[in-house]
Amino acid sequence: MSPPIDLPPRPRSQRSERVWLWVGGVLLVLLAILYRVSLPAPMPGVFDLQRATASLPLDPRTPARAVSLPHVLDDEGPAWWDRVDYVLPWPQALGELAPSPRRLALLIPRVGMGMRVLLNGEEIYRFGWEAPPDRTVNATWFPHLVLLPERLLAERAPDNELTIQVQAQVLERSGLWPVHIGDADQLIPRYQTLHFWQVTGTWMMAMVSLLVGVLALVMWRSLRERLFLLGGIASLAHAVRMVLSVVPDLPLPYDTYFFIHRVSFSVYAGFFILTVEELFGRRLRWVRMAASALIAIAPFWMLWILLLQDYSLYRVWAGAMATLAGISLAWAVFDNLRRRQFSDEHRLVVVVATFTLITAVRDFLVVQLNFPGDADLRWTSIGGSALMLTMGWVLVDRATEWARAVHRLNDTLAQTVAQREAELRTAFQRLQLAERQRVAEEERRRLMRDMHDGLGSQLVQTLNMVRSAGAVLDRGPIEAMLAQALDELRLTLDSFEPMEGDLPAILGTLRRRLGPALEAAGIELRWEVQDVPPIEALDSRGVMHLFRCLQEILANVVKHARARRIIVSTWLGDDHIVLSIEDDGVGMPPPQARQTEGRGLRNVLTRAAKIGAEVRFYDAHPGTGVELVFPVHGPTPESDSDWLRRGA
Repeated sequence: MSPPIDLPPRPRSQRSERVWLWVGGVLLVLLAILYRVSLPAPMPGVFDLQRATASLPLDPRTPARAVSLPHVLDDEGPAWWDRVDYVLPWPQALGELAPSPRRLALLIPRVGMGMRVLLNGEEIYRFGWEAPPDRTVNATWFPHLVLLPERLLAERAPDNELTIQVQAQVLERSGLWPVHIGDADQLIPRYQTLHFWQVTGTWMMAMVSLLVGVLALVMWRSLRERLFLLGGIASLAHAVRMVLSVVPDLPLPYDTYFFIHRVSFSVYAGFFILTVEELFGRRLRWVRMAASALIAIAPFWMLWILLLQDYSLYRVWAGAMATLAGISLAWAVFDNLRRRQFSDEHRLVVVVATFTLITAVRDFLVVQLNFPGDADLRWTSIGGSALMLTMGWVLVDRATEWARAVHRLNDTLAQTVAQREAELRTAFQRLQLAERQRVAEEERRRLMRDMHDGLGSQLVQTLNMVRSAGAVLDRGPIEAMLAQALDELRLTLDSFEPMEGDLPAILGTLRRRLGPALEAAGIELRWEVQDVPPIEALDSRGVMHLFRCLQEILANVVKHARARRIIVSTWLGDDHIVLSIEDDGVGMPPPQARQTEGRGLRNVLTRAAKIGAEVRFYDAHPGTGVELVFPVHGPTPESDSDWLRRGA
């Protein structure tokens, strides 16, 4: 994992300033609307059925009894955890219906899990009835509108019998809630309202949570900030829970559905607490430990509930989560107020989180604990959606501010880099100038040294000869020595020609200078030079080193070899270039007669090493051969002073 971006302290966001006041006002208005909408309002021509006669068809020994609605089967004994038939009284006020032109309908806001509706003994509606054990029917989240066929209605109202058969599922609060019967034109708008709040609203909350979760994880991947990771996991867990709540037919056994649904809710609660704690930046250890324990214990608690089949344990768990969330939020607010670090962004989150907590507590009391209120309308969908949208806005705002900070840092860095580049460019130009001066000075010293060793030596010898000759001068030796001095000067000047490592061209220059001297000595020069790749080491200094090596080798041939022919050749090997000089003279002396390396041979080896060449001597049968081997690739070979090589 790459390290997180180290940014300066986040500046106060102008966009979040005072937004919390507007949001708080909107949420207060929304709470008032929710309260007003949730007030039980009478509908003309519609009657509420709040009592029924419940019987157990699979257990005839248990007598039927009158029950009040809502009737929750989890609160009854195990005998009620299978199938229950509810016979509802027909309202006498509906009067003699046939041949009434009004359409009658039955609105069942909540029932679970599978159900059938029978009118006068004939089935008119079913939902998830007798579902296979490997599937879960989720009827409790959906309202059901059933039109009553006029053909099945009895002429006299007291003769009508309305039965709702419920397929129970323990731990899912199965049973029957108050039922509405009456004018279909009045019940259809009510059904649409319930469907919007319970189904469409839940889908909206699931999609918002999924969007916020994916967005947070994408930003976490770029910024590697813990806040985005925590918020992303909380949002995705919430999305999983919401999707499982509103899919009517799930391809999961009920135990698996219950475990995933409740654990995802616990993960959402735990990571939401961690997200808020991280957002406030308080590093409250006890909050983190409590939230982490909540997440870790949740799977084991749900397995315990499944084992004991006791819904009251889940009520305890849900209450503990709500309590922990409320205490953690209150403590973070108190701590930030005490430290005077309560920003507008924090106020916004507190306002929306408080609104969400109110909606969750209201639904828990009314829906789960049967407190007074309209249990048909659930507020959590609105509260959860508001919270997810706010968290998404906060994360985007935080990422935007950090992106701006990064841009500011990049601009500052770019200016600093540009300044450093200008300084480096100036320093590099100075170094280039100094390097050119150093190279020029080195070339001057080399030129002076070469002229001193070559031309200077020849002129000194000529001057000494003139001084020792007295009045009579022998012009021949003097002319020869002056001509040799002139050749030395020309060789020095030739080394400055831009030949770019072209070995044949370099050898051609040497042939033009030394060829006449060899012919004057009666030695034939045979030229077998082939084109070879350029040699980088043969710059002006390298050319002069090569000239001196060949000059020394040819001088030895003229003085000692008594040769009549010299062959100069070049060729390209696998990974080297070879320059060979062979003569047909007396050859190399036997090993016991050889002397140690002389000054001339040491000069050849030293100069060859400076241009990266290896010197090899061998018997040419007859005569002696010398090879200068230049590597094409690889490291420069070391100088080899072993002057005998058995070869061709």
